Amino acid sequence: MKLSKIQIDLISNFFSKQPVLKAYIFGSFSQGTGTENSDIDLLVELDYTQPIGLEFIQMQIDLQKLLAKKVDLVSARGLSKYIKPILDKEKKLIYAR
Repeated sequence: MKLSKIQIDLISNFFSKQPVLKAYIFGSFSQGTGTENSDIDLLVELDYTQPIGLEFIQMQIDLQKLLAKKVDLVSARGLSKYIKPILDKEKKLIYAR
């Protein structure tokens, strides 16, 4: 299963009001193997010219409510140098400011 156009539109609209420059889907939903029980894995490039702080955690909570699904929200800046090459191969851009 992949994200629906409606889900992608909801995510894009949400991020347009947040300090997010780009958002990518990765994991099972980017590969089309997501199920009803799968979480949605999102990688974001944040606009650090704006204060972020606890807003990052609130974004994850708000996305979970919006999508009625567990969301793993990951900051691109916080990625391990060992994980980054793996995600770079499978991530798919779903939002860009």
